[in-house]
Amino acid sequence: MKPARPLLSLAEMRPPDARDGASRTAAPHPPRTTPRRRRRPTVRRVEVPVVGLDPRLSGLTIAHLSDIHVSALSRPRLLERALDLVSAERAELALLTGDYVCLSLRSLPRFAAALRRLAVPALATLGNHDHNAGAAEVSATLLAAGIRVLRNEHATVRLRGAELHVVGVDDGATHHADPDRAFRAVPAAGLRIALTHDPRQTDRVAAHRPHLILAGHTHGGQVDVPGVTRRIMRRRGFHYLGGEYEVLGARVYVNRGLGASLPLRVRVPSEIAFLTLVSAP
Repeated sequence: MKPARPLLSLAEMRPPDARDGASRTAAPHPPRTTPRRRRRPTVRRVEVPVVGLDPRLSGLTIAHLSDIHVSALSRPRLLERALDLVSAERAELALLTGDYVCLSLRSLPRFAAALRRLAVPALATLGNHDHNAGAAEVSATLLAAGIRVLRNEHATVRLRGAELHVVGVDDGATHHADPDRAFRAVPAAGLRIALTHDPRQTDRVAAHRPHLILAGHTHGGQVDVPGVTRRIMRRRGFHYLGGEYEVLGARVYVNRGLGASLPLRVRVPSEIAFLTLVSAP
C-alpha cells in the first residue's frame, strides 16, 4: 500500500508571497445570459451540509475555481478579479479543478503572475488542456505559486485545528484518472473532498464515499440553447452539466468555469464558487 502523504501545514501550502507576509439528484441553478465582454465573474455561494462535520470546520468557506483557460484571447482582469474575490469572501482554502491554459503554454507566465494574488492555501488537479499543452510545465507553475497538484493522490490539510483530506483524481478526458489509486491511502476519519476535472468521473469517485466532489470541464454547456444543449451533452456522457447535485450521498458541485477555449458564452456566465461547510441536521 502506498504510504500516506505527510500532513500539510498552512505555512507549507501558502504561496511564497503569502508565506513572507505578502442516487443521482440534479438541481443545477438556472443559467443566465452573459454579455460577451463581462468584466466580473458570477459569484455562486453554496452551503454544503455534511453529516458528522467536525464543529471546528462548520462555517469554513472554500473557493472553487475551474477552467481558467489563460490565452491570448482571455481577459486578464477577469482572472485577477476572481482571485481578489477569494480574499473578499474570506475563503480559507482554494481548490482548483483544471484547464489553466488553452492549447499552448505561451500564456503560462501571465497565469503565474496572476497567481500571486492568491493568498490562501490551495490545492489543484489537472485538466485535459493542461495535459495536452504540457502537464509538467503547468504543474511546475502551480507548485512555484505554492499550489500542490494532486494527480491520483491525496493531501491532508489542517485548518482551524481540524484535519480534512483533499483527494485529487487526475483528468479522465485524457485517460489519466485513477480513483482507486487516488483514494487508496485516504484515512477513513475526517472530511473528504475530491477534485476531478471531468465530471464524467463523478460516479466512480462517489463510489469511494467522499463528502464533497468538485469538478469542471463542461463550462455549463457554454452556449445554452434550451432543449438542445443539455440533450447533446447527455449524449456525450455529461449527466452533471453545472451546479449542485447529490450522487451516492456525496454533494457534487460542477463549476461552469471562469474562461473558455473559445471566448463565447451564451446564457452561461463565467463563475467562481464559494462553498461553505455546515453541519447536516
